[in-house]
Amino acid sequence: MEFATDCEDRTRRFKGLTSPTLPMLAALLTLIAFPAFCSAQGAQTPPSDANKPAAQVLTLESAIAEALRSNPGLQAASRQVEAARKQVNVARGQLYGELDAVLTAQHLNDAQLLRPMAGPFTPALASTMPFAQDQLHVGFTYTYPLYVGGRITDQIRIAELGVDNARERLTGTRWDTIYNVTALYLQAQALAAQANAVQQEIEALDTTRRNLELAVRIGKRPEVDLLKTLDRIEEAQAAKSGVLAQQQKLLALLMAVLGRNPAEAPALEGLPERLPELSTQPPALRDVALRRSSVRAAELAVALDDKQVAVARAALAPAVSFQATFLHHDELTSFDPGRPTWFVGLQVGLPVFDGGSRKAAVSRSQQEAEADRQRAEAARLQAVADLQAALAAWQSAQDQLRAAEAQYASAHEVARIEQLRFDTGAGDIEDLLRARSREVAAESARIAARAQIAISAAQINHVTESEVAR
Repeated sequence: MEFATDCEDRTRRFKGLTSPTLPMLAALLTLIAFPAFCSAQGAQTPPSDANKPAAQVLTLESAIAEALRSNPGLQAASRQVEAARKQVNVARGQLYGELDAVLTAQHLNDAQLLRPMAGPFTPALASTMPFAQDQLHVGFTYTYPLYVGGRITDQIRIAELGVDNARERLTGTRWDTIYNVTALYLQAQALAAQANAVQQEIEALDTTRRNLELAVRIGKRPEVDLLKTLDRIEEAQAAKSGVLAQQQKLLALLMAVLGRNPAEAPALEGLPERLPELSTQPPALRDVALRRSSVRAAELAVALDDKQVAVARAALAPAVSFQATFLHHDELTSFDPGRPTWFVGLQVGLPVFDGGSRKAAVSRSQQEAEADRQRAEAARLQAVADLQAALAAWQSAQDQLRAAEAQYASAHEVARIEQLRFDTGAGDIEDLLRARSREVAAESARIAARAQIAISAAQINHVTESEVAR
């Protein structure tokens, strides 16, 4: 707006010019062209950065919280817990028996008895027997299990163990999600810091390039030094592009874990200055790791298989059930209200021959139980192995950071000295470029080591499923 006002003032001043020293044609051209130039400049003035909304920074804490709310795999595991709870209701429902409504409507090719005969049969009774060709039977049947060899109780326990198993798997999925988000976030942070380090090198080299261009023009430096510097700048630009492309890949994976559109590219926080520390000593972490969800789920699977063996054995025992039936019989072609029939009784079923299928089911359940016992032992061994690997990665990252810190301090000092030597004319461009390359490589190694410490801490938390590294 200030520029446009200035243009209007200048236009008014040009319109008021009456000096004879200014040709009339030039004045006319100015009056025509200058307002158009002012309006074009006003249209091309970029909007103020203050009006642009600030990019929202995605913190690690907010990313983890969002993933725990929106991750599809975590939501699926939650649904599995709810499904397991419903299965408990299904199993417990067998304790109340089963009541069914019965409705039968039929047209027979010949009239048949509408209801069973009652009382002694006599010739006089034969003529009054309820024969009907169109029949309707309406009523209820109820069956209650009195003895099934403990099958229902075992099935209820199996369903309850299924809920516990689903909860353990949900816990494991939750810690998997936390670790995936943390690892992807930290790696993307490290790549952003590495790209920034390369950019700083490019800016330093660009300063050297400008000085070399002046030195070449006045003949103090050979042109080959400038060409070598330009080549190194292009190499650094390519390295920066590669780092940023890798960061975009990690950000896409992070967005997928968060349940977002992978095309989004949020801004991330910088690498934290404080490094995590272990709050529990490594010898005590073994017991913590042996209580993680994968081990508990494997142990629950063994208990569940033992109940499956009991259910399979119950199929070999006799089953006793109480039955009751009430039916009302009507002839559809008559207005006779009909008469109901009912009965109550016990039913005993004893398996005699089934081709060996029930015994085979018992044997199969026993073999599955033994297999799950072996898997439970493998899960315990895997937990200890994962803990040792995580602790080794933690110690290795600590050692790498110490080495990277020392290397960076040395490389930074060498680069500073080589820059001074080159600026004073005592150094060689090759030495300076090599020193700059070693400095940025040492800085990248230092950034990677710091990120690896944080990632290995997250891995220890993932293995133990507890916040032992903070």
